[in-house]
Amino acid sequence: MRYLKSENLKHKRSFTRTLILLAPLVTVLMTFLAPMWFQVNAFNWWYVFLYPGFLTLLCVLIEHRDSGKKKYQTVFPLPVSLSTIWRAKIETTGLYVLIGNLIFLVLNVLGGFIISRLSGFPMTIGISSAILGTVCIVLASLWEIPFCLWLAKKTGLFVALILNAGVGSVLGVLAAQTTYWIYCPYGWAPRLMVPILNIMPNGTLAQEQVLDTPPVLICLALALSLLAFIFLSLITGKQFAIQEAK
Repeated sequence: MRYLKSENLKHKRSFTRTLILLAPLVTVLMTFLAPMWFQVNAFNWWYVFLYPGFLTLLCVLIEHRDSGKKKYQTVFPLPVSLSTIWRAKIETTGLYVLIGNLIFLVLNVLGGFIISRLSGFPMTIGISSAILGTVCIVLASLWEIPFCLWLAKKTGLFVALILNAGVGSVLGVLAAQTTYWIYCPYGWAPRLMVPILNIMPNGTLAQEQVLDTPPVLICLALALSLLAFIFLSLITGKQFAIQEAK
């Protein structure tokens, strides 16, 4: 907890915390132009485009706080566990990601309710489905946190954004529409939204029996994401700790 509190204090009054509110707010405001499809478009734009960019940028900003001009010079000489510091970065990113998704969930449901009251359009996504979809988005993308932190440390802002938010998003949409989606981690979240939110990866409403995804595969994808998260956290943590001997 001390490490986690220390890591969290580094980002006090910084753009990192502003981004937690800004990313979901921008997503919701962009989709108000089509009130009839507000909830569907907001969710689709969120998990396909804006959320991957939000997650990647969070990882870059959190990692850059120590690796910028200081190059970890204020961290490496301290009598602290480097692997624990790295774990605190992962946990801080995960906490911010969770808060950002909760804010998006509230804005999406609240916006859908307001639109239904003002215009008469029914809410296209129920509250329970929205909650379940948000949970699946977070769990299915957990593996990206240690991966993006490591990628940001090795390559920097632009390469991390291009690879994870750019290439990853396109690859995820393409893979989610095939029978081999389970083998592509980027395709997990878009594919799970088909049975849960009735939204196709391209943003259209799913027809019955299209891209059928049984519950066992949903659970398998979430389990694989958790296992990948644990594995990548351990591997990247060990790699980070090796620097202590250099």
